[in-house]
Amino acid sequence: MECKEVRKYLDAYRTHELPEAAYQATENHVSACTDCQNELAFITGLAESAVKLRLKAPSETAFDQLMDQYGKTNTDFGPVWICYTPQGISAVKIGVEDDRAFEQYYTERMGRKPHRSHVPEKYVRAVQSALRGEKIGKVLISLDGLPEFEQTVLNHLARIPFGEVRPYAWLAKEAGNPGAVRAVGTIMARNPVPFLLPCHRIIPSGGGVGDYGYGPEMKRTLLEREGVSPGDLEGRKRRHIRYIGSRTTGIYCYPTCRDARRISWENQVSFSSESDATAGGYRPCKHCRPL
Repeated sequence: MECKEVRKYLDAYRTHELPEAAYQATENHVSACTDCQNELAFITGLAESAVKLRLKAPSETAFDQLMDQYGKTNTDFGPVWICYTPQGISAVKIGVEDDRAFEQYYTERMGRKPHRSHVPEKYVRAVQSALRGEKIGKVLISLDGLPEFEQTVLNHLARIPFGEVRPYAWLAKEAGNPGAVRAVGTIMARNPVPFLLPCHRIIPSGGGVGDYGYGPEMKRTLLEREGVSPGDLEGRKRRHIRYIGSRTTGIYCYPTCRDARRISWENQVSFSSESDATAGGYRPCKHCRPL
């Protein structure tokens, strides 16, 4: 046998899986060929190293950590279902009848089937605090599987400060597509993580409170709990007031902006449009970034 042919069979020779005649022929060749002896030693070393690299199959617990998992908590708005992945909270839902209904919603919305489990306490506290109108710290949110523009809009939505509101057009502009106001409205209506991604802080460009996926009354309650007066929003809408300017700084803001709330009454000036503010010599606030 030639070396080239023998080397095809060295591993089977090593494991004694060759037929007797082929085994004997290979052994005769190897015993007389230094190169094939070295090749056999190399293959044997690889096989021994591979044994040390074997990994145990993941346990059931470890496998579960890769899944979308959910549970339920109670609030003064009723039961709330919370789903999460290893990356963070992926859904918060009120108003479904039971676990089966939530699973159906989540599967249709996210394209993945969730599994009943225990929700980490930090996620439960975050949702409950948001519904009570309390400031919450940073919470991990997972938007995996959503279209890119939808993720962009929701990420910008998360940056609206506690106790402030912005119009749909502002959010479209921040997301890089000022003409997508209608699309932004649809994204707000389908927001998979409400309260934490605060779609209740988005209002119509003309003012007022506007619609909400869980009804205008719940939106009013959430805003009131954050210190935003729905009555003031509706009053400014009737008076066509969209911006508040400061005579001392020459800056104009959205009325709920933290800077606008520091303007004393005698120094306030109201504007119905950006062009009115600009014509009056006012420049936009760098915090709330009016249109």
